[in-house]
Amino acid sequence: MKRSLSSLYHLIIVAILVLILLETAILIVISTNAKDLTNLINDIQTAVIVFALILFIYCIVVYNLIPANIKKFNQHMVKLINEIAHGNYNANIDKAIEDYSFDPEKLSLLSSLKNMLRSINGFDQAKEWKIYEQDQRIKQLINLIPQGVLIALSNGEISYYNNFLRQRYPLLSDIRNINDMNFKNDFDRRIFQKIADALRYGDNLYDCKIPDQDYKRLAIIKGSMVRNLKGEPTGGVFLLSFEEHV
Repeated sequence: MKRSLSSLYHLIIVAILVLILLETAILIVISTNAKDLTNLINDIQTAVIVFALILFIYCIVVYNLIPANIKKFNQHMVKLINEIAHGNYNANIDKAIEDYSFDPEKLSLLSSLKNMLRSINGFDQAKEWKIYEQDQRIKQLINLIPQGVLIALSNGEISYYNNFLRQRYPLLSDIRNINDMNFKNDFDRRIFQKIADALRYGDNLYDCKIPDQDYKRLAIIKGSMVRNLKGEPTGGVFLLSFEEHV
């Protein structure tokens, strides 16, 4: 039968007391029934040696039993905490709770850990829903803008573009990187080359005008770099306006 650490400790103390009482009772019986001094001394020595040996063996067992019990639980806890530290918020704590259900102290600790993970999972889920809703709001707002909006990373990877660009450049649906785009039209090629250069060098664009060869079309690009906490550019947001001249 498995016991909690506190109950095991109490059992050990009780067992030691029982051994002491038993030894005392045996010594009393020996001294009472002794017929001569020599036999009394021999019997007492024998009883003391036997009980000393029993107590020694008992202490060795206890000395190894309690630390082993604590070490096993600590190893289990370290494993669980490492899983949580590496982002696994669905660690199997129920199995640990079942294994240590006999120990109120350990059970209380594991239950608290489970409640903490439940709160973290609930918070993460609520945060995920909030981020998704916010992302949808931003995308809907971008799609309502009558100009083209392009969001890309520094390596040219396209993160998002609105309906205006989707209709003007169907090629965007098949290509996910600006650097891979190949336009036969020199006008469109220069537009996206300008954006690619801005991303590569981390430059903002202020009303950058790109005319067509016959000046019947004009593209105006505004771009702003997105930077991390170190001030390094990680991408950019670009607004593309087009003017048609007949």
